[in-house]
Amino acid sequence: MKLRNVLLHSGLTITVIISIFFTAIIWLNPATFQRNSKATTATGDTFQNNDHKKIGDVFLPTQTVLNENDGLYQLSSSRIDLVQLFRQQLVKQKVQRISRHDYRSLTDYQSLLKQSNAVVFNYGSPITVKIFNQAFKQKINKYQNLKYNRILVPLNNKKVIYLMNDADKNVFKVTFNKLSWHKLEKQLKNNDIQHLPVDYELEGNQYRLAYRQAITLPSYSYLINKVNASSLVPELLNSDGQSTITTKVQKNQTIYSDGGDNRMVISNQTGKVTFSSYSDLNYYTGPAESARKHVENLSYNELLKQSFMRINSIGSSLDDVRFAGYDLTNQTAIFHSYVAGFPIISDNNYGGFKIQILNSGAQQYNFSIYSLQVMVPSSGKEVTLPSTSQVYQSLLQEGYSAAKIKGIKIGYRWQVNRSSKLVVDLLPSYFVNINGQWSNYQNLLGNSATAKTR
Repeated sequence: MKLRNVLLHSGLTITVIISIFFTAIIWLNPATFQRNSKATTATGDTFQNNDHKKIGDVFLPTQTVLNENDGLYQLSSSRIDLVQLFRQQLVKQKVQRISRHDYRSLTDYQSLLKQSNAVVFNYGSPITVKIFNQAFKQKINKYQNLKYNRILVPLNNKKVIYLMNDADKNVFKVTFNKLSWHKLEKQLKNNDIQHLPVDYELEGNQYRLAYRQAITLPSYSYLINKVNASSLVPELLNSDGQSTITTKVQKNQTIYSDGGDNRMVISNQTGKVTFSSYSDLNYYTGPAESARKHVENLSYNELLKQSFMRINSIGSSLDDVRFAGYDLTNQTAIFHSYVAGFPIISDNNYGGFKIQILNSGAQQYNFSIYSLQVMVPSSGKEVTLPSTSQVYQSLLQEGYSAAKIKGIKIGYRWQVNRSSKLVVDLLPSYFVNINGQWSNYQNLLGNSATAKTR
């Protein structure tokens, strides 16, 4: 055990040294690595930045569930990306036809959702058929602005998939000439994939996963990337190079302003960034960035596209970033970094973005200068979490009202590594939505939390 710890520590040290070496190269020759501020383009419905990310790369499912005869299992792995494997198989085929079916009976809808010998790919929040086209390179002309929030793949039917919408129980049956799931089915048996017993529970108008028993999840360690504040100024405050930027430090935060509609505040302690703009030229409707035009009453599909353009304009890596949800109350699109099918949840928006776009023209971005770079050897600690029902009962016993508990889910919390500030440890935990705010359940329960680390 001591030898294992020594090897892990040595591996981490070597990885950090290599990272510092490459960081030094970037500092000495920044022109080689500098992000081209003109690389973000808008042409029709296809948006991408300099690392070739498109809207379909970010609006992908975040969870994979295997339906078997003995129950449902969430599939989790940091090594095998089943969503990308499914995507690679689907883009090779073309849709023959699509038909819409209304499931008025909740029982019938649940029966379809839970049918055995199937894989279900879940989204954090509904997206549109139009974005499905972009993510999977299809050309469905009907129902483009209608929504769905999960994809059901029957493994015993090689011609159809189902796009399902929990909110109105609409189901789109998508038919292909022929589908092959051989590679997907092969990976479902891979020992690197955890099978976590789950069930669906109705939360509002959408089904969420609940964990039927205690589960054990690994911790991870990552090198972190830090965006220099000076690179954000031209992207967000001075894109035309004509503005005069003022800077002032006030109460542990640095405030940047162009003297007009735009303002950016960066916390010097946490790296949290808040950018606000009240310009009347915030919406992009032309074929290129130069053809900006203000429009009102954006459709849901347009709001999602506009949100994607905003996170692209920031210049952060979007490799692990996925669309996580849309808050209708304050018109905010939420994006998280995901690890093994679980989101990183943080008050400081580490690895994530919140993009608010209002019909009035106002907009606000919340994100962090810190993001994930590359996984490194970790201490190997595993965290055992109780069942969802046990967490719920513990909250009630602690005095929380059932009416105030809006959701319970598992995610990863961000903790700076004790050995190196260049490394972050990601630790699994339950998060609870109390009155619209997600909090670590251990903080809510205090010393009565039952998570154990071994």
